[in-house]
Amino acid sequence: MANTVPDFARVENGALAGKFLKKFWQPIALSRDYDPGKARRIQVLGEHFTLYRGEDGEIRLTQDRCPHRGTSLAYGWVEGNSIRCRYHGWKFDGAGKGEDFPAETATYASRICLKTYPTREYLGMVFAYFGDETPPTFWKFPELEDESRGELLAQAVVLPYNHFQRIENDHDEVHAHYTHNFMPMFGLTELPKMSARETEYGMVSIATRSDGSRFDSHCFMPNILYREVPIPQDTTKMAIHFACRVPIDDVSMLSFMVNRVGSYDKEAERLASAEDYAELTRRVMNCEITLEDVDPAHPLLPIIQDTVSIGGQGAIVDREQENLGQSDVGIAMLRRIWAREMKAIAEGTPPKQWYRPEDFSFSVRALEVIQEVNGG
Repeated sequence: MANTVPDFARVENGALAGKFLKKFWQPIALSRDYDPGKARRIQVLGEHFTLYRGEDGEIRLTQDRCPHRGTSLAYGWVEGNSIRCRYHGWKFDGAGKGEDFPAETATYASRICLKTYPTREYLGMVFAYFGDETPPTFWKFPELEDESRGELLAQAVVLPYNHFQRIENDHDEVHAHYTHNFMPMFGLTELPKMSARETEYGMVSIATRSDGSRFDSHCFMPNILYREVPIPQDTTKMAIHFACRVPIDDVSMLSFMVNRVGSYDKEAERLASAEDYAELTRRVMNCEITLEDVDPAHPLLPIIQDTVSIGGQGAIVDREQENLGQSDVGIAMLRRIWAREMKAIAEGTPPKQWYRPEDFSFSVRALEVIQEVNGG
């Protein structure tokens, strides 16, 4: 690589970061947005695809363009579990096999098929695998499957900057004292001491304070955040939080977020539309208003705040101009792991095989971390 800092940002046109992400299952949509018979065009990792739900309720993902004349299949319609192209009526089944090519012979039709991709639904999200190899083990998060923890809240927002900046921010505890300023409501006014270590599933960054409080931010490779956080939808307790940062292209991303919430204002959540969020963010970044002018009860306030700070770095930050400090150890470790794995891909050597240990839990991991930080 020509630069001192590897290119973690770019995922299009065969970039190494894109190849790395394709080795993992990625969320691509919210399940609730797809009724049977509905097809949509989506963009992930710089490429377009067609996503639809058949009459059997199963989600299917195919290449975007019809192999006949290149029109997006998303503009066609779903027939049973198949999809038919709007342009000339070519029809393909859910596995991509050609079923009906009007004006063509059956022999011709039998030779043409679509590329399809494995999908599965979990925690209110649609996941897909884009790699060429056998899909890896699908990450499970049983803590979020537990309905006794409350109602499942799954969200997705489009963010106007590079995915890796958002992943880095997931391991920056100090920013919460300034970008969000919600730590005092939990009695946390002291800036944390940061540490980090690699794990079987990825890495964990640890924020400790002299009062004994601690926050662990787990990264399930390569782009999943798993931790406890305060969320505006339920201020009565900390919530287990899943977030995955998926590139749309090099300069925009989808942020998927899942929590179990005891109680929250569904109407306020509905009213906080993507347009509302985007317009408020635009006004702050144009210095028309400040973050202090945004309604503190806005359910997407943390996202607006983060977008101002992270988007303020530019669509793709210039890491050559940075000066990392001691509070950035989690970010530094994240970069080292990604750089190592990308190097393995470039050299054709096996990357690390990640897995979630059977004994994983927030409390067990926290105890181990405290012992390590204290030299025990």
